[in-house]
Amino acid sequence: MSKLLRALVKPSILQVESTNDCNLDCRICMRRGLNRRVGYIDIDEFKKLPLESFSEICLHGWGEPLLHPRILDLISIVKKRGRKASLSTNGLLVEKLAEEILHSGLDELTFGIYTLSRKRSIEAMRRLVDMRNRLGVPMTIYLDVTIFSDNVDEVPKLVKVGLEAGVDGVVLHRVFNVYGVDPSVSYISPSAERRLFKEVKKIGGERVYLPTKHTTPCRVTLHTVFVTWDLRQTPCVFLPLEDLGDARVDYATMLSRHLSFVSRMKRHGVCSKCFW
Repeated sequence: MSKLLRALVKPSILQVESTNDCNLDCRICMRRGLNRRVGYIDIDEFKKLPLESFSEICLHGWGEPLLHPRILDLISIVKKRGRKASLSTNGLLVEKLAEEILHSGLDELTFGIYTLSRKRSIEAMRRLVDMRNRLGVPMTIYLDVTIFSDNVDEVPKLVKVGLEAGVDGVVLHRVFNVYGVDPSVSYISPSAERRLFKEVKKIGGERVYLPTKHTTPCRVTLHTVFVTWDLRQTPCVFLPLEDLGDARVDYATMLSRHLSFVSRMKRHGVCSKCFW
């Protein structure tokens, strides 16, 4: 393993899947094609992860984190360890938990909405931003939009909706369909991507964050380690079945496993096809 690789790969973000249960069944989501038992992370076992060794703990994976009955306690644990806490939600449970979320200490909340038809989620986003502003809560709120061929015409409209709602930024990313969960889901052409990126930048400027060119090692493995709800370390959120071992270990052990995977990821069946 090269010294350069060791210098480059120093993950500072621990992404922990609070649950892989979900209240939606999106056709673009790869969880539909994963043969995994549905469950919720045990809060006492969560405490055994090397949380202090990372600067940020993201409490989401292949499910809706707000379904976890003790999600607020998970956030509290992260904050008591002095670390940044973030999560991504589809928004359906936000209105019910809005006050608790805003007073939980959560640093960053992202709404994952890829179609204008998700009116309930869009309205929840608007209301949470308004409530945050009214209460003066220092929480960053983003809108995250997955781009694929069927929603490309909606993306600029979604960017406008998010910015008009007052989110701090709109993050765009390419659909991940390497597993081919739904054969009808495909990405747009390079020329269509360039046109789209130009259009959304005109709309939102610096408040719109575009996906970068894919590299190997990718930006995900350079900065992030993923842990499944049943406490298995994996190299990436897109590789939840790539079991590297029990995640209740020290950072040095976790890093060693991660580096070993990254050193061979060019030959991996999924990584070699990934363009996320």
